[in-house]
Amino acid sequence: MEYRHLISFSVLAEELHFGISAQKLNITQPALSQYIKGMEGELKIQLFKRTNRKVTLTDEGRQLLGPVRLLIKNYKNVKDIARSLQVGEHGILRLGYVGSSITDPVLSVLIQGYKKEYGNVKLMLEEHNVCDQIALLLDNLLDVAVVRMPISQHEHLKYCTISTCPLIAVLPEDHRLAQNITIPLAALSSDPFFIQQDPPGVGLGWSTLEACFQAGFTPQGVKLTQDVSTAIGMVSMGMGVTLVPKTQSSVKIPNVTYCQLEGESTLTTLSLVWSSRTKNKLVFDFINFVKEIMCV
Repeated sequence: MEYRHLISFSVLAEELHFGISAQKLNITQPALSQYIKGMEGELKIQLFKRTNRKVTLTDEGRQLLGPVRLLIKNYKNVKDIARSLQVGEHGILRLGYVGSSITDPVLSVLIQGYKKEYGNVKLMLEEHNVCDQIALLLDNLLDVAVVRMPISQHEHLKYCTISTCPLIAVLPEDHRLAQNITIPLAALSSDPFFIQQDPPGVGLGWSTLEACFQAGFTPQGVKLTQDVSTAIGMVSMGMGVTLVPKTQSSVKIPNVTYCQLEGESTLTTLSLVWSSRTKNKLVFDFINFVKEIMCV
């Protein structure tokens, strides 16, 4: 199976239209059809259902889409590495991160400082959820990961805390408690909650649930979201409330209010994670640089 088959499948799965997909790929529509048929023939499964009016993914196609996109990303990574070596860079460091970490100033300081200190290393940033990052680390498809704790401890991983901050509540602007600077978390027990879609015991999703349990209630009407920005967006539409790291309040979204929580702060922690089996000098240099900056 060639790269052209993979990219054709990925684009068609996104557009679900042969004409638009062919134009996006800069190939003819018959060529696109041949690529898809060739891929289906090689795999011996049908990837798309085709009618005169629409194109849809089959169940098999939906299940293959994620792995295919990962293959495409890895293919591009190989080309990027080769390109960086051509221009004299001293390798690539693949750094994964969770979306909620982007607003944390500590991460910005570390990345900017590292780029100045190690200008000949190309730093590639990839956003993934916590579980995907761990899997990619163990498969040697990431070098270092920035994850939001807690996560399951693994014998082949090492950990280093880089940032800790309180969780705060995000309320619609017209919420009954929106005028309060500080609120008790238990006061939100009757509100619909938007919570990060993390597995049990993992990440921001579990930190939110644990905070609610400690406040004496189980959140009602829970809706799971893929990322923090989506949760805040739903709050801005008056659909419920959510908890986010305090650093997220630097992002100004219309129609939302950020409120601190009363009592002992409920904390959320960002950690660097890397494989204990790595032999990559760039990983050791990065971790040592971080530890020096953080005085760990």
